[in-house]
This record gives sequence, C-alpha cells and structure tokens, in this order.
Amino acid sequence: MKLKHRLTQLLTLLAALPAIAAAESYPAKPVTLVVAYAPGGMTDILTRRIAADLQTRLGKPFVVENKPGATGQIATEYVSRQKPDGYTVLVGATSHVINPVLKKLPYDARKDFEPVALLAVSPNFVLVNANQGIKTFADFKSYAQKQPSVPYGTAGAGGAPHIVGELLRAQSGLPLMHVSYRGAGPAMTDLVSGQVPFGVAESVTANAYLQSGKIVPLAIASAQRQPRYPDVPTLNELGYKGFDLNTWVGVYAPAGTPADIVQTLNAEIRKAVMQQATQEYIRSTGSEPGDMDLAQYRKFVGDEMDKWQAVITQAGVKDE
Repeated sequence: MKLKHRLTQLLTLLAALPAIAAAESYPAKPVTLVVAYAPGGMTDILTRRIAADLQTRLGKPFVVENKPGATGQIATEYVSRQKPDGYTVLVGATSHVINPVLKKLPYDARKDFEPVALLAVSPNFVLVNANQGIKTFADFKSYAQKQPSVPYGTAGAGGAPHIVGELLRAQSGLPLMHVSYRGAGPAMTDLVSGQVPFGVAESVTANAYLQSGKIVPLAIASAQRQPRYPDVPTLNELGYKGFDLNTWVGVYAPAGTPADIVQTLNAEIRKAVMQQATQEYIRSTGSEPGDMDLAQYRKFVGDEMDKWQAVITQAGVKDE
C-alpha cells in the first residue's frame, strides 16, 4: 500500500512539472497587452510606458495592441475568449466596471476576468475652451443657464467622464448634452478648436492642453483637490454631492489564468509602476501611481463596480 501511495505521489508530481516549469519561466514568449482604447489616451500612454519597462526587465517582448470601440467592450470581449495562460491580457479603464451597469454584455466582468494590477488613478476635470472667456465654474453656470443646450465632449459613452457629466447635469439642472467621441484624443481636439465649448476628461489626456492654456479647468470630480492643480475646486466644494469619481487604469487576465502567473504579473507591473521615472511621469500628469497587491486590487475592483452602479442610477444614465 505504501509503495502504491508513493507511486501515486510521484505520478502526480510528474504531471505537475510542466505547469511548474511554465510558471517559473514565465514569460517564455511575447506577451500581448490589449488596450481597450485608441492610441493617445490615458490607457494607451500608460500601457506603453509599462510595456517598455516589463520588456527590459523580463527579457521578452510586451506587445501593445489597441482594440478600441464600444467604450472598451470590444477589447474586453476579445480577451475574455483568449487562452488563460498569461500571454494575452487586458488593459482597460473605469469603463470595465461601468459597462456591466449600462449594457447587456457577452461576458461577465466579475466572473470572466482575474484582476491583476492597478496602473494609475487620474482625476476627471470639468473643462472649457479657453476662448470662451470663462474662468470659473460660476461663470460657466451663468453662461449655460442662458443656452438652450450646452454640448460637452468625452472619450465615449459609458466612460467615467461621461458619467461625471451626467451626474453634474442631474444635480445642477444645466442643459448639458453629451457628445460621444471615439477616444479621448478626438474629444480634446474638438474642445481645443471650439467645436464643443465644454468637456470632461481625465488629467493624463488633458494635461498638455491645461499646461498650454488652451483649455481652462473649472472643477475636479475627485473628493479632494489635486496637488498639481491646487486652485481648482472640487465639485463637492461647489455644492454638488457624491463626486469621488476618478478614471483609473487596470490590468486583467482571463479567468482561469494560473494563480502564480497572475501573481508574477502583479509583482512585475507594480515594480514597473513604482520605477522613479514612471512615478514622476504619472504624477506630472496630475495622476497617482497604482500600487496594490492582488487582494487589494480585487477588493478595489469590486467596490468600484458597486459605487458606479449607484452613481449611474442616481444620474439616470442610459446606454447611448
């Protein structure tokens, strides 16, 4: 009986060796980071910086592949169907936890993915074209109350900036009308050129235009003011409630990805994010680097899903 038991143990160990070896050598081939948005926005910019660092340190290519559309849904569905081996992972923004509230999806955002790591958290700004002559939110409110409608642009329906705009519309009574773009870049281009007078965008996308003075920040949708923009009031300070609504970028693997590979990705991504140069870059945009272990990030994602569901219900947002 003892011999039979030892033989069974040996066979079990031998069967596990390929998986153990694969985990220890991960990555053994190129890893594809599927970005859920077009080039030039926050998610794409951060992913490319992190990919370059991962490639240098781990010695294998980390390839960035953009699959924009449907506020991240196209890329998310694609990754949900990929083999759960750690070689195709998703990089998405806050819409990952917003889409399940607004849309009927061909995947389950809670069950079909393993949360891997948080890259950065970025505040959302309420913005106006500099040529409007509007300097404060009070100025904007006075202007908007005299208009039949005030178009505001965002990177797309269902993104965090869109929900911020709709919650502001619901609470302020201003005639705000959402204009959905296919990405943050086109939305900012039209705001800067004056095609739309007003917009909501996260700080990574807006930063260069804020620095050049082409757009004016009227308010911020975070719970506290931001150190890089200390003179910009929060919407909460201006009398509106519940505005702790940031855009954040995170990484996910298909459900079933081996736990040790997910752990490796989390550890290596955190090292990449916490590189001094990367931290300085992220903070230079008015954002904060992400640094959560797996348990913290899983809880964060779950809490965010619950929070955004409550906000969307309050704002009465419907899928566009």
